[in-house]
Amino acid sequence: MKADKTHYQDLRERAAERFRQIERLQEQGLICKQGDFVPSVHYPPITRYPDVTEDFILKDYTMPEDGMMDIYVHFPFCAQRCLFCHYPGKVGPQEEEKEKYVTYLEREMDLYLEKLGEQKLKPRSILIGGGTPTYLSPKLLERFLGYFARRVDFSRCRQFNYDLDPMSLIGDEGKEKMEIMKAYGVDRLTIGFQSLDDQVLHIMNRGHGAAQAVESLYAASEMGFDTNIEFIYGHPGQTFENWVDVVEEAVKLPADEIQLYRLKVQAYGDMQGAVIQNRTKAGKTPIPDFQETMMMKQAALDILTENGYHENLRRVFSRQSRIYSHYAYNQCCNLYDQIGFGITAFSSFRDRFALNTQHFKEYYEKLDHGLLPVNRGYVRDREQQARWALILPLKNRDVRKKDYKKITGLELDQVFTEKQKYLTEAGLLEDTEKKLSLTELGKFVADEVAEQFNSVEFLPFPEKDYADGVLNPYRNNRREDVLGGEAVETD
Repeated sequence: MKADKTHYQDLRERAAERFRQIERLQEQGLICKQGDFVPSVHYPPITRYPDVTEDFILKDYTMPEDGMMDIYVHFPFCAQRCLFCHYPGKVGPQEEEKEKYVTYLEREMDLYLEKLGEQKLKPRSILIGGGTPTYLSPKLLERFLGYFARRVDFSRCRQFNYDLDPMSLIGDEGKEKMEIMKAYGVDRLTIGFQSLDDQVLHIMNRGHGAAQAVESLYAASEMGFDTNIEFIYGHPGQTFENWVDVVEEAVKLPADEIQLYRLKVQAYGDMQGAVIQNRTKAGKTPIPDFQETMMMKQAALDILTENGYHENLRRVFSRQSRIYSHYAYNQCCNLYDQIGFGITAFSSFRDRFALNTQHFKEYYEKLDHGLLPVNRGYVRDREQQARWALILPLKNRDVRKKDYKKITGLELDQVFTEKQKYLTEAGLLEDTEKKLSLTELGKFVADEVAEQFNSVEFLPFPEKDYADGVLNPYRNNRREDVLGGEAVETD
């Protein structure tokens, strides 16, 4: 059901006022002149990691004191490729390839256990993602979960999440897959709706319509899963009005959580998504401009707030505080060690980052030779550690000063003092005795605020792409701004 004209107008006026704030921040240098966007998901960004070997990544590494790691497993298979996807994978049935891949995932788990000197992995949380990790036959899905369960100690696991598409959950086979997942302890499903507008879903090249997405949610809820539904805004085919209609419909559904993503045009993974062609080729559906995209975001926030939702992690909203991604919280807020399996999967350890190969052939060959399939990575020095321990928690929730000191040996009040001053004066940061947090305005531009603390070589755009204002991210960004003069001399 579409909103009436008065409601559209009210939302548009509030969104326009927000955009005027964004323009002022852009004039101060916070946001690049073109309004382009790169998400602050990892630090350093995964597209910037140099080639490494497993020896470099695992050298001198020791397990956490409590022996616990969150787990991610990646399945690079889908029925078809979405326009917005930035990750390599295989589409179509690919039954033989799936069988082979599941076999090699088991080998990778065993190899990691051997090299870490562990009999089983002990996770706080688990995320199985892709691709479409349920784009397997029920038999193959059960085979994977069976050997996975034999290698994992679930005694302290608080959440087991699958990230999947609606078609995995409907019909007799969908029910069978959910029953299998339930039997192995899966308790949360993140369902990629992306839209509830059939025309937009067609442009996205999604394999489902709005009705099937809604059907999948009800099926998952009836099976007793916690549910999270995802939406993309700023996508070709979207307008302010049809986006408002989607969000208004979403808040009426029985989802426990709603997650919003801004369309990523530039690659942030191992492949450039086809959506970039919409900028350069005649006849393509245009991408909404910067202003329209920011106004879409504000309208969504207003609708969610009006319907009792609050932001529990950045861009993720629920009515109950207990509902949130433990995996995201542990990795990005608590900065706990996390291990990843499968092509393009990453492992985020407390002082380093490892990224698996993006190539199927290399993945298989490395494991055939008894090598971990890592091909890129980064071991952070003291400066980069100090940046990392600020960027990820700030972007996703807040930086607890006690934890920052424990991780870095530095007082948060003594790092980036000029940057913190200007960001606070701009109404983006608020400092309390115990933590550093984003204001309401800061949360709206959380990625850009977090990127203020990237070192120069890891900033998403060149200096000329930002206005020469006090919030230009290249300013007050030297090593000594992070560590302080005394620390630089003794480091």
